[in-house]
Amino acid sequence: MKKSIKINLAGLVFNIDEDAYEALKEYLHAISAEFKDLEEGEEIINDIESRIAEIFQAKISEHKKEVINLKDVQEMIGIMGKPEEYLNGEEFQEETKQKRTYYRRSPRRLYRDPGDAVLGGVCGGLGAYFSIDPIWFRIIFIILTLGYLSGVLIYLILWIVVPRAETHTQKLEMRGENITIKNIEKSVKEEYEQVKDNLKKVKKSKGYSRTRNAINDVADLIGSILLAFIKIILIIIGVAFILAGFSVLIGFVGVFFFKHTFFIPTLFDIEFFYFPDFLHMFVEPGNVPFILTALILTVCIPLLALIYGGIKLIFRFKANDKMIGLMAFILWFLSAASIFVLTLVEGVNYSDHATLTNRYPLTGLRVDTIYLRLNENYPELGQNNDLHFELEGTEIIVSRVEDKFYSKPTFDIEMSDNDKSSLEIERRSQGKSRRLAAENAQMINYYWEQQDSLLQLDQFFSLPEGEKWRIPEIRITLLVPEGKSVYIGEEMDEIIYDIENVENIWDFDMVGKMWIMTEDGLTQHNRW
Repeated sequence: MKKSIKINLAGLVFNIDEDAYEALKEYLHAISAEFKDLEEGEEIINDIESRIAEIFQAKISEHKKEVINLKDVQEMIGIMGKPEEYLNGEEFQEETKQKRTYYRRSPRRLYRDPGDAVLGGVCGGLGAYFSIDPIWFRIIFIILTLGYLSGVLIYLILWIVVPRAETHTQKLEMRGENITIKNIEKSVKEEYEQVKDNLKKVKKSKGYSRTRNAINDVADLIGSILLAFIKIILIIIGVAFILAGFSVLIGFVGVFFFKHTFFIPTLFDIEFFYFPDFLHMFVEPGNVPFILTALILTVCIPLLALIYGGIKLIFRFKANDKMIGLMAFILWFLSAASIFVLTLVEGVNYSDHATLTNRYPLTGLRVDTIYLRLNENYPELGQNNDLHFELEGTEIIVSRVEDKFYSKPTFDIEMSDNDKSSLEIERRSQGKSRRLAAENAQMINYYWEQQDSLLQLDQFFSLPEGEKWRIPEIRITLLVPEGKSVYIGEEMDEIIYDIENVENIWDFDMVGKMWIMTEDGLTQHNRW
């Protein structure tokens, strides 16, 4: 059983026997060797390959076969001829004349002729098909057009139906010539020479010279306009660079390194603080100068480079600044790397965490209802010059007067695991180790008090003066047994957090109402 090979020829895929493949490969190699050095050689080779693909496709369709064999390749060569038969002179042609297989002249096919076209090439194609001067067909269409415009309709139909002779193979079929290597080569060369002659005639004409000069003038004008436009754009970009760099630089210096600014606070109505003081809240004092220096260089060097680049774009001057630029980049890289290293060093202070939980029984309740109220011990906190911001979703307030941290706890209500009411306070914090994290949690200050059935809770918890922020948290849970009631005061909306209830009412809508603990959970009293 012969081995078959799949090939792609002129965009068509064929299965071909191994011996047929070798013969075809040798044939195509010979064609390529003969024509590749010609100016129009590539086009000749492509047309020959297209014709070979057509012959193979016809054999597959005619004989209903799937594989091209050696006989098919030999017959194709007999039709197309070998390239040396046309390149080595008449004597060689006579010697090989008896060895070739000849086929009848190829039948003509109707195409539209693009080489002899006034409109769509219909008349030129008809003239080539019938070997008649196309002028007679043009006269016929004119006569038919004068008679009820039928000529226009027939012409349009033929224009749509009849294909255009695009390839040299189609042009040979249009004239009824055999599609051989010789004729393909002849057709390509004739068209190539015709195009060159036409180009020479056009270039020598006065119209071409005037057109070329006009095109050059238009190109020069467009170039001048584009150059001016580019200069304007560069100036705009330069101004934008300078304004952006200068504004950010002034804002950075004013906000982070001065306790007072002149125009920014009144302009934007935002709160400012002295950045070194802010930094002392989170990092060790010995690292603060290094972080500040590295931060200044990391931020200011790109901003100064932006301003300098904008100045160069506007005034378009040249400067030998490569060495300065390199040194600035090295300094910036070292500063950015220093910030990264110092961040890792300070990050160790947050590497572990601890939780301390205390449960306080609520004794001496005279009624079955616990009334919740929020202390108002901090009426001025968060106002005046106090700094407040959010960190990981937690609101933080820094009192400038006391130099202390304040933050809000979260409050929840759950069912008690016994028949006693109690208040559970959970303190959380982070540190270098579990022990240090537990010590940090123990230092969190939170105040609450019970007066009979009234439970008063502070709105804020705090850290001792001078303590660093290690992400402290206070979670308060009121544990209520089944059958007991709770009244949530309206001011409690400051600290309540995701209290589950049977009606699935939102936290802020739970205040100012009485709730009772049932088997199913917390239920509004007037609905129970």
